[in-house]
Amino acid sequence: MDLNPVQELRKQIESEIKTLELKIKGQKGVLFLIKTRCSINSLKSIAARLDRIEKILQIPSYDLVFIGKIGVGKTTAICHLFNLIREEEKTVGKTGRKTKKISELLSTGAGRTTICEVVIKPSHSVKSFLEIEPYSDEEVKEFIKEVCTYFWNKEHDQDSDTFDLPPAELLRAIRNITDLRDSQVGGNRVDKAVELAQTCSNPDIFIEIVLERAALSNRKQTRLEASREFKTIEDENKWLRDNFASFNLGKVDGFSLPRRINVCVSDKIIDFNKYPKFKSIIDTRGMDDVRDRKDLSDYIRGRDDSICLFAEQFVAAPSNISELLKRYLTQESKDIDIKLALLVLPRKGEPENVLGLDGKVEDREEGIEVRRNQIYDAFAKDKIKFLSQNILFYDALQFYDDEYTLKSHYEKDDVINERSHVLDRINELISRKENALLREVDDYEKIFGIIKSSGVLSPQEEKLINDLKKNIDNHRKSKFFSALESKYKNNLKSYNVMVFRAINNRFGTYNIRGIDIYFDALHVSEKLLRDRLIEPKAEIIGAIEFVEEHASDTSGLKPVMQILKEQVDEFFEKTVIEISQEVYECIKDKLAPQNHSNEFWEYAQNRWGKGSGYRNDVLGQYGNQIDGVDDWLSERVQELWEQNFMDKILEFFGEG
Repeated sequence: MDLNPVQELRKQIESEIKTLELKIKGQKGVLFLIKTRCSINSLKSIAARLDRIEKILQIPSYDLVFIGKIGVGKTTAICHLFNLIREEEKTVGKTGRKTKKISELLSTGAGRTTICEVVIKPSHSVKSFLEIEPYSDEEVKEFIKEVCTYFWNKEHDQDSDTFDLPPAELLRAIRNITDLRDSQVGGNRVDKAVELAQTCSNPDIFIEIVLERAALSNRKQTRLEASREFKTIEDENKWLRDNFASFNLGKVDGFSLPRRINVCVSDKIIDFNKYPKFKSIIDTRGMDDVRDRKDLSDYIRGRDDSICLFAEQFVAAPSNISELLKRYLTQESKDIDIKLALLVLPRKGEPENVLGLDGKVEDREEGIEVRRNQIYDAFAKDKIKFLSQNILFYDALQFYDDEYTLKSHYEKDDVINERSHVLDRINELISRKENALLREVDDYEKIFGIIKSSGVLSPQEEKLINDLKKNIDNHRKSKFFSALESKYKNNLKSYNVMVFRAINNRFGTYNIRGIDIYFDALHVSEKLLRDRLIEPKAEIIGAIEFVEEHASDTSGLKPVMQILKEQVDEFFEKTVIEISQEVYECIKDKLAPQNHSNEFWEYAQNRWGKGSGYRNDVLGQYGNQIDGVDDWLSERVQELWEQNFMDKILEFFGEG
């Protein structure tokens, strides 16, 4: 991509800033000073934005990050989009007719199939291989203890509140790692875990025996390669499928529980050279509910080199992700809407059953178009600035019957064409992202030309500016009142009691479920801050728009006010995010140290099993630990509201 126009414009602007700064020295004319200071700060803002745009446009390729609720069909869609499937011969009917059945290379099912995040990327080798990034031994021990506690309580008929089943994917893997699988004896199912629990006199002995069976000290390998050369692509596909399934189930000797599985594919499986804008494909862990997660936040807001595709079922879209998107697609956010897409996954007959103005549409394409409009309207109703062009549809199994065989009236080309169509749409999304940034550069070039050639302010415009400064300064007091302590405790209370216990046993972070109570505090505080501070910010924007509306077309004040509005949004967004990050650190500090030397954590962990009221008692201790956070936050919000928001806005006029 040619970045010369961006770089050249920034150089011109930086040169003009220097010229204006020289002109302003020794000047005393009020109108000249007001106009020049505003022009300088407008141009500095544009130059900073151009620098940011250039950095984004320099990104050569992107991680495609798939996000969605458990069981939505995200992994199935990934496998079919990138041809991570294999065909197997199958005999059907009494005639013994041979047909071909497809299966995905990554484990798929009805949800809770994949144990961790999966990254598909080039192997840069002639062969594909698998790599894991494992959990630490201490983390795996905690997982084993959780599973053991479940089996012990179940077998010994403890209070039903303690029967919360660990995640199915974790339960499977721990059973396999510790060789506590079910078996059939004399036609009857025998649960080895239950059998072992029955032989132990107390839970500690049970846990100790199971930990020994895991033999974690012998599980230090991280990379698995085939010991032979692959004869065909089908041979390589089968190796990948079988060994990925074994990793996912915890059935590979010498390997521990994976935090992430890297599927490193040869160009025979996926030729990434055909997709130069795709760096990797990331299948994130399915979302248990609508809670935000730290890993998802990083992909959505923290990284510029990710394209996030939110997978949703056809009928439900966009209800499962709306709350999550509200946090990120705010009116003030920048560069996020252009990197997000909604990937709607229809199932058989759903598009044809959509109700239009005259009843069922009974046409697939018409049904999809009606649904697209409904989804966009739902986003608009929730004030989520989602781009309508970024609502995509893909039915991975459209051309297959219930037995996963190609329907007789379709050809393989139909499958390939549909896949190519969706991949083209994703490529178009990236192009639109880049073009949107280039259009922004064009807009700034026009604004620069107007500011550079504009005349002086009139006395009326001087009054508009002075009134605006007074109006802005009237909002110096944020009037923020914190209710974080109660909202945070309510957030903790919303966890299932067994999950809450597991969180406490891990000092606040439960990685396999994506739970981080310190990140929860950040999320709760960010919503609280936006809700309480959006009104004064909106009033400031309104005051700026009044000046913009009444400014002349020749003075250059209109584009200056336009830039000032962008600045207000930027300062607001940064202030909210910075304060929320401080809340994260504050709560972490309040609950520190995160180890057994802390009496709080000792209580939270040891209170279990000592009568009813565990949750309320531990929540009470949380309340004691975070006591005073509301007072601190109210003061801190006022400090940063003045320093990082109000003062910076007034500095735009050359004062603060």
